[in-house]
Amino acid sequence: MDTPITIGISACLFGKNTRYDGGSRHEPLLMEALGQFVNLVPLCPEAECGLGIPREPMRLEGNPENPRLMTITTRSDLTGQLRSWSAQRLDTFRDEALAGLILKSRSPSCGKQVVVHGKGNGETGYSPGLFVRLIQKRFPGLPIADEEELRDPARLADFLARLPSR
Repeated sequence: MDTPITIGISACLFGKNTRYDGGSRHEPLLMEALGQFVNLVPLCPEAECGLGIPREPMRLEGNPENPRLMTITTRSDLTGQLRSWSAQRLDTFRDEALAGLILKSRSPSCGKQVVVHGKGNGETGYSPGLFVRLIQKRFPGLPIADEEELRDPARLADFLARLPSR
């Protein structure tokens, strides 16, 4: 009997109320499409690193090559907290045998291409979210997609084809 492939998925896409506003962004059609092929393991860097639910909205700021994770109202820099947790969490990826990830688009931690803000509300460029950036460094070949791209059946098929077979 074949061992099912395991992929990580943003907890909010999985249907868990982990977003900054206490809600989710459940993707039932995506879950149904993937559920027949893989085991899904929910994860939320922001909640799991101790930022709480609900939490103050945040965004990436500064240099797109090394952005900071800043809360919008209180101006707290949460970069170190998320990076520290992420380094520890990535140590468990091999043990979990994660073959790929589906992450929340535009999230400052999980987005593949996130706006980086400069002074005021001006954009300075784009960057992967902090968690994604660390994943890409540690596991450069790991297939990563977001829910928006996987709504396209051809892109979903391509993502599944990039997963290792078991």
